[in-house]
Amino acid sequence: MWKSFIWILIFQFLTNGQSSISYSIQAQLPRERATTIPDTEFEQIIADRYLFASCANESTAWNVLSNINYVWQAISLPQYHSQASEGVWLLSQIINDEQNQDSSVGIFQMSWMSLFANGTLVVLSEIHVNNNNSFLVSSHNEMTASSYSAALITPDNIQLILCERSNATSCRIVQIIPFPSILLNTKKINDGLFIDDLGHVGWLYIAADSGLHGLDLSTMMIYPYLNAINVSVSSLAWSSKWQTIFAGTEAKLWIQQYSTKNKGWRFEHINAFIDAPITSLVYNDVQDKLWIGQNTGITLLSPIVMSTGHIHWYFSRLAGHISNPGSDIGRLPFANITILGFSHSKFSDSRIWLGSVHGVMRFDSNTSKLNAWRVFNSARYMPNSQSQVNVSSLAVLSHRGDRPSNLDSTAVAVTNRGLAILRFEMWTLARKVEHFQAFLDQSGRHDEYGFISSCNMSSWGDSRTCVKGPDDNDGLWTSMYLASQIFRYAVMRDPMIKVQAWKHFEALELLNQVSGIVGYPGRSLAKRSDFPPDSNWHPSPINSTLQFKGDTSSDEIVGHEFVYPLVHDLLAENDDERQRAYILSFKITNHILTHDWYLIGENHTHTTWGIWNPRQINNDSFYQETRGLNSLQILAFLFQTYAYSGDERFLNGANLLVKSYQYDVNLINQKTIAVCDNSFSDDELAYLSYFTLVHAFHRISSSTSLSSEQKHRAQILIDHLLEYMKIGLNLSHKYKKMEKSPFFNFIYCYISGQVNQTQYLFQKLNLSSTTFSNFDCSSLSMDGIWYMQRWPLELIHWPQFNSDRLDVQINGPAECGSEISSLKLLPPDERSTWMWNANVYGLDDGSGFNEENPVAFLLSYWGMRYFDLLG
Repeated sequence: MWKSFIWILIFQFLTNGQSSISYSIQAQLPRERATTIPDTEFEQIIADRYLFASCANESTAWNVLSNINYVWQAISLPQYHSQASEGVWLLSQIINDEQNQDSSVGIFQMSWMSLFANGTLVVLSEIHVNNNNSFLVSSHNEMTASSYSAALITPDNIQLILCERSNATSCRIVQIIPFPSILLNTKKINDGLFIDDLGHVGWLYIAADSGLHGLDLSTMMIYPYLNAINVSVSSLAWSSKWQTIFAGTEAKLWIQQYSTKNKGWRFEHINAFIDAPITSLVYNDVQDKLWIGQNTGITLLSPIVMSTGHIHWYFSRLAGHISNPGSDIGRLPFANITILGFSHSKFSDSRIWLGSVHGVMRFDSNTSKLNAWRVFNSARYMPNSQSQVNVSSLAVLSHRGDRPSNLDSTAVAVTNRGLAILRFEMWTLARKVEHFQAFLDQSGRHDEYGFISSCNMSSWGDSRTCVKGPDDNDGLWTSMYLASQIFRYAVMRDPMIKVQAWKHFEALELLNQVSGIVGYPGRSLAKRSDFPPDSNWHPSPINSTLQFKGDTSSDEIVGHEFVYPLVHDLLAENDDERQRAYILSFKITNHILTHDWYLIGENHTHTTWGIWNPRQINNDSFYQETRGLNSLQILAFLFQTYAYSGDERFLNGANLLVKSYQYDVNLINQKTIAVCDNSFSDDELAYLSYFTLVHAFHRISSSTSLSSEQKHRAQILIDHLLEYMKIGLNLSHKYKKMEKSPFFNFIYCYISGQVNQTQYLFQKLNLSSTTFSNFDCSSLSMDGIWYMQRWPLELIHWPQFNSDRLDVQINGPAECGSEISSLKLLPPDERSTWMWNANVYGLDDGSGFNEENPVAFLLSYWGMRYFDLLG
């Protein structure tokens, strides 16, 4: 066992011997990378939330529709209208000075809402809405655009509306057709549908609580109770291809065919095929299916052409995790369907939008399995802090005529507390990384004194109130952020990136000095005036204005040891800068080496987690979970310090730990796999340490400052450790690859020898062996790219409600505490987004009072970019 040196000797050695320590000035990693890459466009979701005035207290983060009590319908414009992709019409009740918000009697209006006007509504003053049981339906037939644009159907009449084709606010009523007296019992209009090719110039079908009615647009006559249907009709749909109309009621699905070969009515009983009363219908021509919404989920109806030419229809089910054999669509996220919608764009659009009690979903049959279903069910998308939002109306906007529908889409959902606007824009990862860089560059939000971490909000969900304070892991998160900027600088070679990155290095440099203990960085630092005295904080002996948080953990040390070699090789540009980076790492490793493999802190004892001594690592059951991890860490520290210093004590220390204490064997089972001992934080530390270790191997092999004898001695141990390390790495990545993480995957590609810089290290290993065979980096990179594409733009830890999803399988054995986890990963934009030390399988978490920093994205992107893993 190594004995501790006397502190005064350590100090003399470090202060007097630093100038004679040999370290390499030349960088060993390539400094230049291509500044442009192939960057595929993808759909980026952007959510805007608007609260009704009656719900203005829900959050200060969202705009308030100032005089709106509630909205009962959002309607897309006719597909030919020049503003069809820019906004929606709304039917709403307004609040005036004389009216109580809770009053059931109010003033109603039709208004235009632009997506880009911050919730400003323009009232269509010439359209008089007298009843909140009315329904507005647009006509998408351009042939009749000069006669009417839409129809406002009330319980008393039908008002045909004509609007200017370039101005959604310039509309007037051109004709009013009163209901016949036989329909006096009509109290509510549920749906309306223009059938363009029925009759001479088309019909308007009306679904009311009194039954199914029709307006012949050639004669302007209303025909009540079509096919004697005199019960409430909830929804209508139309297939122009098959000339078929569908009407849903509580007990039946009515099917009307009106083509020459197929003419007549038929109904199907609800309890035979659909399970529950129909809540909504929509027919998608691209999928060639009728989607039938109900409380129990979705049923599909598809056409079948008989040998006689007759058209008939067959049912199939759309279930949650497993679909029945009769269906070609599965994985429905939520039941309790309230409304269905689709785009009326000129370009064919296969996407179906679904509103439910729990939020909004979108299904796209023309994309990958990973992206087929999109779910928008938390405050990240809905103007509501609760799980039930009760979507009552859904308007899917038409696309511009010159833009294919597969490039973007927008939907406006009416919920019980406000409006959700879901816009898909075409982004690239290059644009996304710029977004997150600007996000982090905001002063005081995630950056304080040069340290990076999450921030806490004083107002729920309002990032404007988010302020960063000291964080126990300031050293780790700042090291990871600095690494991202080093890779960024190596790619872009922008001098301003270097200037900004160096400020964070200097913050870490100060963190290493503030304790006054050589080689012992603080967890965090602050001004003594920032907050009252705290027992966990200690006055700095080197600066009377500063204080530092002690009991520094191995997490922090891993971050420091990971980033300083990168500073030395890729960021520093002169001998002085390289020396400053090198000496920080040297002092930390030397501290551990000369203190019997412990991190000795402000109390003159080892810190809680600063332990690498074989007594605890090998013999104390309390540390069994980190036996392999801490063995990996200390070997990484020793090798990388030896690579830069040539100080034989560090190589001798590594040999001692391997030969006498089997730290090499400990690497095999580096990752703990007991269900309740799985630690995502330990995984993060392990991969950072793997990177440090392999970077040190590469540095030693390519060093021009180490003698050939030194390199030979080191290479013997390197060749020995590579085998053990590779086994443990692949055992770990069997689990990590399921997470599709760009961070874990890019590091795996580097340390497994699948990038140019490290391929040669593994040439002596038999890579054809199953033990050493790699997970394919092409596939891992694609997973990482998908993950970053689905990364949400908002990083607030919104409350999540995923445990009751139909497409989620709960991991029962993993419920070791209160957290509920899934068996399979949900996309990052459908759950909370944390750093890489958190459970990516968590389903229900988040408070709305914390915002994560974007370091996890930035390091993943620039790491993949630097190592040419983005394509």
